[in-house]
Amino acid sequence: MEIPFKTLIDIKKDSSLPVYVQIANEIIKNIQSGILKKGTKLLSSRQMAELLALHRKTVVAAYDELYSQGWIEILPKKGTFIAQHLPNVKPVQLSKQDFEAKSKEDFSMNFTKNTLVKIPPIITQRLAFNDGLPDVRLAPRDELARLYAHYIKFGEPSVLQYTSVYGALRLREVFAKVLNETRGMNTSPEQIITTRGSQMAIYLVGLALFEKGDEVIVGDLNYPATNMTFATLGAKLNTIPIDEEGIVVDAIEDICRQKSIKAIYVTSHHYHPTTVTLTPERRIKLLALAEKYRFYILEDDYDYDFHYANRPVLPLASADRHGLVVYIGSFTKKIAPTFRVGYVVAKQEIIEELAKLRRIIDRQGDTILELSLADMLENGTLKRHAAKVLKIYRERRDFTCDLLKNELGDVINFKVPDGGMAIWAKFDKSISLIELAPKLIKNGLYISDGAAYPTENACRLGFASMNFKETEDAVKILKNGIFK
Repeated sequence: MEIPFKTLIDIKKDSSLPVYVQIANEIIKNIQSGILKKGTKLLSSRQMAELLALHRKTVVAAYDELYSQGWIEILPKKGTFIAQHLPNVKPVQLSKQDFEAKSKEDFSMNFTKNTLVKIPPIITQRLAFNDGLPDVRLAPRDELARLYAHYIKFGEPSVLQYTSVYGALRLREVFAKVLNETRGMNTSPEQIITTRGSQMAIYLVGLALFEKGDEVIVGDLNYPATNMTFATLGAKLNTIPIDEEGIVVDAIEDICRQKSIKAIYVTSHHYHPTTVTLTPERRIKLLALAEKYRFYILEDDYDYDFHYANRPVLPLASADRHGLVVYIGSFTKKIAPTFRVGYVVAKQEIIEELAKLRRIIDRQGDTILELSLADMLENGTLKRHAAKVLKIYRERRDFTCDLLKNELGDVINFKVPDGGMAIWAKFDKSISLIELAPKLIKNGLYISDGAAYPTENACRLGFASMNFKETEDAVKILKNGIFK
């Protein structure tokens, strides 16, 4: 059967996304949707170029991108094929499900103390191996200040009034276009709500989807704040293993056969805390399992823009055909943590429920900040900034990893991360992080005590927020703390 590649590959000439990336994204979407099966032979780069009326180098670049991400394999003298290790997708027709958020509060003269939530420390040390934060000194503050001042001084009076609980419409319109062009999604402004950061987004999503006792799947190593949030909302956490390819998807079905699962939480790109990226075959399996067992995938894509090995892998949301993926993220890592603008992308009925809950938590976001971000997305400021800091953070990653390997390679084990802003570092068993961290803090270096991962004796070493000199000073203090 001849594959109609010209029909399957939709290239938009007015898109800001390079044509070779558009080709790669279109082929990936067709693999994930089951149109292109494993083992399917692709046209040669010359034939594909002729079919699409493009230069052959453009198609070669697209095939290189697909190969680097593991979607295709090249067999000498035979051709280019969809990778054999990918599972074939068998679409499952699902009936529509409605979810209602329920909030119950028992009146009592005494309030209930939350023993699950731990308040994060305020890092005051100049040197810090933090959880993976941007260098705020690099933030595009001049442009943001100019735009913010413009809207305060000259903006329509309406920007200072109460506005939509969904977030500034203009930001949602501009951002929907960005998501569709760069992340292979098919969304609209009505499917987006802004929040004050991704943590608020995670809480609202959990509040909307979960009832007390609902079964949720998370990794046995997972973002601690998410576990605290879900547990606080009354969800029951079921853990699955994490390995070098992300969450072990095969373990999900074992749980689904025994329990009715409401959702799974995953950071598919730069898994938190281990930094690994979920492989293509596991992405396809996860989507298929969600369709088969009817659970939601809560995809937290907090570090999408900072990938160093190749282009970022398209999110699970780009292949979602049944509204099962709830996509969460924020602009925090692109700019600075103090600018609290996050977002949720989901099917419209979920967004409407989130808006109701957001109404009673936070009437609206910072409209002027959201309008300023819309301008920065439209005029290319954020794109240029991301490209600039990506280069800087890659250099800092390499410098930090080399330094750690040379100075502490015998006592700290780690893999160079493909992306993100932190290294997942496992310390020798002879070193107690619980004892080491306070000692380092007294000497001017912040480091986590690893209490969130007690079985690992490990922590995340954020490298992005320190320059070379600061990193050298930090490693020196760390080395002295370990050996003296």
